[in-house]
Amino acid sequence: MSNKTFSYKLRKYPALRAVLVALTATVLLFLMLIFTFSAHKNPVVSLIAPKIANPGDILVIYGQNFGTEQDDSFVEVGGLRLTATSCLEWTDERIRVKLPENVKDGLVFVVTRGGRSEAKIFTNKAAVPVKVVSDPASALPVIYSTDEKSQSVGKLVTINGRNFGTMRSNAEVLFSWQDSETAQNSEYIACGENDYEYWSEEKIKVRVPDGAVSGSIRVVTERGRSNNFPMTILSNAGKKTYSEKRTYVVDFTLEIKDVVFDSDDAVMVFRVPLPALSDSQRTVELTESSPEPTIKNMFGTMVHQFGAKDFAQGNVSAAHTFIISTHRVTTQINAQNVSAYSAICKQRNYAYLTEDSIVPCNDAQIKALAQKIGGKTKNPYQLAKLVYDYMTENFSVLDTIRSGDAPLGDLLKVHRGDSYDFAIMYCALLRNLGVAAMPVAGVLVDNSMQSQQHWWCEFYIEDLGWVPVDVALGSGLKYDGFNFSRSEEPKDFYFGNLDAQHIAFSRGMNKLRPTMANSKIVFLPRTFALQSIWEESSEKVQSYSSYWTTPKISGVY
Repeated sequence: MSNKTFSYKLRKYPALRAVLVALTATVLLFLMLIFTFSAHKNPVVSLIAPKIANPGDILVIYGQNFGTEQDDSFVEVGGLRLTATSCLEWTDERIRVKLPENVKDGLVFVVTRGGRSEAKIFTNKAAVPVKVVSDPASALPVIYSTDEKSQSVGKLVTINGRNFGTMRSNAEVLFSWQDSETAQNSEYIACGENDYEYWSEEKIKVRVPDGAVSGSIRVVTERGRSNNFPMTILSNAGKKTYSEKRTYVVDFTLEIKDVVFDSDDAVMVFRVPLPALSDSQRTVELTESSPEPTIKNMFGTMVHQFGAKDFAQGNVSAAHTFIISTHRVTTQINAQNVSAYSAICKQRNYAYLTEDSIVPCNDAQIKALAQKIGGKTKNPYQLAKLVYDYMTENFSVLDTIRSGDAPLGDLLKVHRGDSYDFAIMYCALLRNLGVAAMPVAGVLVDNSMQSQQHWWCEFYIEDLGWVPVDVALGSGLKYDGFNFSRSEEPKDFYFGNLDAQHIAFSRGMNKLRPTMANSKIVFLPRTFALQSIWEESSEKVQSYSSYWTTPKISGVY
């Protein structure tokens, strides 16, 4: 057909013109869909180089589906989202970024509109111990002065000196801590990760950790230990006493069976909870993990990653052994000196004053009950005691643990529940009354060294720290062989005090982030640790079964 004939027919037949326009639009739309689909494929990271690097070094990420331009895509390293200024090159198959000064060990992800890549492991070389070749005497940290001669728990201390290091890395500040039975200040307690506010070569700003007592402070870096510098710890609200140290050997095992993969590149990740450090649970040492973990400590958990090849010989298990030291903690509170929270205290404890995935503060029934119990009382200590007295007098504790899907609301309906129900309800009621409270999960050890899963609480008093409460034991939970050194009944003892037979695996809810895009997540309710992710598997894992043993005591001394 000639061009003239075709043009003539287009002019003569409008329907033909409409068909051609519709066909052209359809083809263009199809091409756009293909382009959009290809442009939004899930990013794949095949390699990072180097795997170990210093802050300021260049990290190169190889893979595919990154996109030809960065736009709103980004790279995440060790939980830190890198800014656009850190990116030196972004192509569909290669990304080059400059590592920031505050980069940490952890997992590397590429996140685009297509989704989140699976992870590669990165190690901050600055955190890896290296041999010091300089003169040790001239490189040791030295404290010259502090801006504050005395301070209370939770308040800032400014330390002046030299050789602290431009970055903290693994360095730490230690405060005196005392075991009342030894009556010596030769022991120290480290500040928590959230206590550090500023760190430079010549100045440190850090908050006094819970459990610190008058004595001295010191700075410890990879180069060595500083001089001891005097520091007085004040608290008009009361004091804590630590005694009856016990050291346990704790074992537990993870077993994975009957795994069905869709392909050989399927991945499974298991997040093993690490025992929690606190003022009364002073030391935690991992003595054995078989097999070796992929990451020893990632946000309070040990990471085991398994692929199809790991199951070539059959089922897989991971065994863990910890040595954990605990102390009996006793508090003496001057209730009249306990004050309402300051603004900075509320800000630092915001997570323990609001609702989360396990503490339902916004429930209408819980709100109404909290107001009924608290009335016009404002003192945090007195509110905590009112709620404790109400629960121990009105609720009955079960000796067995209810199923994981049992609703917390049953405690209000039938006035019966297990130690998990008691701990979560206590925290929910206190948070409604403006008192910071956290649930604690772990195991309870009896005098025959048998262990069982257990839950208790802590509430916060400004200038003193976290105060333990075990509502279930105070309510009469049957338990073998507590030998009290004083005459208190369990109800009296377990408000403000805790024996050395509680081993904590989590304090508060540990909100973990997935390590893979589009992964299947497993959360284990009413277990010996409170964490949002226990198991994670890629889409190519069809099915499997797992079994976590309750931590058992294999030795005590």
